Amino acid sequence: MAPPDKSQYGKLSLAQKLGLAFNLIPLPVVLLWKVVTTSYAGYNQDRTLKRIMGDAFLWYTGGLGVPQLQCILGTDQHIYQTWTKANKLPSTVDELGDDARLFWIGPKRTERVVLFLHGGGFLLPTSEHSISFWRYTQLELEKKGVEIGVAVLEYTLAPYATFPTPLNQARLALNFLFEAGVKPSDLQIVGDSAGGNLTLQILSHILHPLPSVPLISLPAPIQSAMLVSPWISLSASSPSHKSNDGHDFVSLSTMSAWGPQILRDVPAEHRAFAEAVSAPENWFVGAEKVFQHVLISAGGAELLKDDIESFAEAFKKQHNQTEFVVQPNGRHQDMFLDFFVGEKKVGMLTPLTIEWLAARFSE
Repeated sequence: MAPPDKSQYGKLSLAQKLGLAFNLIPLPVVLLWKVVTTSYAGYNQDRTLKRIMGDAFLWYTGGLGVPQLQCILGTDQHIYQTWTKANKLPSTVDELGDDARLFWIGPKRTERVVLFLHGGGFLLPTSEHSISFWRYTQLELEKKGVEIGVAVLEYTLAPYATFPTPLNQARLALNFLFEAGVKPSDLQIVGDSAGGNLTLQILSHILHPLPSVPLISLPAPIQSAMLVSPWISLSASSPSHKSNDGHDFVSLSTMSAWGPQILRDVPAEHRAFAEAVSAPENWFVGAEKVFQHVLISAGGAELLKDDIESFAEAFKKQHNQTEFVVQPNGRHQDMFLDFFVGEKKVGMLTPLTIEWLAARFSE
């Protein structure tokens, strides 16, 4: 079945509009209820009130339908343009072809580059708070004498494109950066959630090329990959999916709905590309020839914790320059959530990320 026309992105029927309005009516009461009932919970012991409210807001609105969320959030380009205007920074966009683009945060620099592959279940665009995180990180690195360019990839979202379209668009981004003079040793790829999944798709494609996607030719290994709460299991079946439901801002019902929606377009013989936990035992042998270093992170209170932990331990056996860290009580992609509410006290993954990037760029 052909994907629907992308021009329909964000457009709602009358029934969907009424449903959206109806679902948003209880929001203030839900936020109050979550604050009252969870403020003293163990998993919130290091959270401020505004952070608890921010997590509750994301938890509730995340339960809306995908078309409704796409309507509310808009496109990657809209989010990027809105953010740059609000922060009085230049808007720099590179067209890659195949409906893919790179958005540069702050000044466009190609001496050292972070390529950010955003999450959202392959269904939702990037977020202003993740862009704010990267601007903060960029400025903190400048204080250390490390100037970087940060490029955000816009890939086509489902259902308007299916596997392996985002993989091909990531390939185009890599080719563009290499042709712009970026050395693999001066490139670090960071992917959160579905972006972590996409980062592993890049690795899988280099190790086991998909016939439907042109080859990715690396002149040398890429400096590092960071997998932030990577969406490596789309089945939502591990114990932490149940034990952390209600603690994480992503709900079990959302995970259970989104995973099958993505997997239904992935041929069974290619499932290892889209779901790393389904890969054969030695699938990632040779990963060190693609990424010199790998950092995998998870939150102790996120649904994916068990899957990420199992994957990280197995991956370490095939790539000995892999580090794995769990943020106590951390949510899914926790390091971005502080920037959603303008939190001054950032979690442990933010300084860790800054130090990781600085160390890798200094090698």
